Amino acid sequence: MPRVLLTGFCAVPGPRRAGVQLRHVIRALTPMHTVDLLVVREGDQAYVERQGPVRVLRVPTHEADLRSQIQAFQRALKRQLDGADYDIVHCRDSWSGIPVLEARARLGYAMVYDLARSPLGETTLDAALDAQYARDEDTCLAAADLVLAPTPAVVAALAGRGVPERVVLSPLGVDVDRFDWEDPPAAAPPRILYVGTIDPGRGIRVLVRAMAAIAREVDARLVLAGPLAPAFEQPLRDQIRELGLGDRIDLLPPVDHDQLPALLATATVCVVPAAADLTPSPRVVFPTKLLEYMACRRAVVAPRRETLAQVVENHREVLLFEPGDPVDLARKVLRLLGEPLLARPDRPGRLRAGAPPVHRQRDPARAALGVPRADRAVRGAAARRRRRAEGRAPVRRRLRGHGVRGGAGAAAGRHQRSTRCTRCTRCRSTRRCSRWPRARPPARRAASR
Repeated sequence: MPRVLLTGFCAVPGPRRAGVQLRHVIRALTPMHTVDLLVVREGDQAYVERQGPVRVLRVPTHEADLRSQIQAFQRALKRQLDGADYDIVHCRDSWSGIPVLEARARLGYAMVYDLARSPLGETTLDAALDAQYARDEDTCLAAADLVLAPTPAVVAALAGRGVPERVVLSPLGVDVDRFDWEDPPAAAPPRILYVGTIDPGRGIRVLVRAMAAIAREVDARLVLAGPLAPAFEQPLRDQIRELGLGDRIDLLPPVDHDQLPALLATATVCVVPAAADLTPSPRVVFPTKLLEYMACRRAVVAPRRETLAQVVENHREVLLFEPGDPVDLARKVLRLLGEPLLARPDRPGRLRAGAPPVHRQRDPARAALGVPRADRAVRGAAARRRRRAEGRAPVRRRLRGHGVRGGAGAAAGRHQRSTRCTRCTRCRSTRRCSRWPRARPPARRAASR
């Protein structure tokens, strides 16, 4: 199998989006590749460990200065490239992309550059470092063998730069099965939840001011869960104290991504207080927390931005508010708290906005490099062709469970198709319901029949 080095300046596992999305990429690559993962060590994580088929290598960064941490990570990446032979190196940011480009001609591997890192939310709060990151990213885009773009807008922007043949659409996704939480939130008081990094660029001040207006109308609590920027902690606590919200706002530490569905299930309304716009930069992407909120079937309030319009529709999957307007944000949250039917978005709308899990999609890097797709649909089609060539009757499976709309199968509470239903009448799911028992093949028919 081809040997792949997957690298990025982030921690895995970790609460930040870069680390979470890396886990989805690993799931897509491991069935057909031998994967090594080189990331940053955080806390007491092991330096080297094996997670299933993946060997995880973590780089310690003891320096307090972010620039020094990046340089230490780049030196470790160069040593790893010199010490092992790789067919493909998959970079998730330009900090790892530049060392990979420098050694590519000498070591002879192919480079895949992933644009999943967003300028908003991934900023270093250092103008000089952010400017250097943007210049390095332009270099990686011009020289990479394959570029993975997260949205159609990014694909169109890169096509205008003259590199359409090397750009492949690779949408951000979420593991729907992990977040498909059935339990309703607690009765009272209602909880308004934000999950993500807490720093000045996330709209947290707007959310806190909106909470002051919400608290005057209903007995609700605001929960902010995620890593808190040290420079932002004291100003945030001062704002909460000035508004008299000390007993209405809870600050929680970063939550492990495996525990995130349980936290989201306790929320009545989930909020995305800020999102990037396409006007200044067409390469920005929407916050992936939006997909996780909807995958958990929570009511969502988000800003009216072009990036969000690519995946959601106002008054269908979410309620949109004017960006930076705490009054409009409070109005939308109060509407969801006062109308219970709006607070539970329907399942088809959730699945429209939340893409299927990334590890269930065809990996674009594998497709571009000519690796065959080995999934259930292909295997099933091959089996049907073999049966037809041998003159045997096709195997017909009968699944028992929830009924489908119309037909004798619905009346009998049975499902005639072998994979998915068009619409389940109980859970309104467009995919196979988890309540169905496993399908059992029928007994073989007699040869005379």
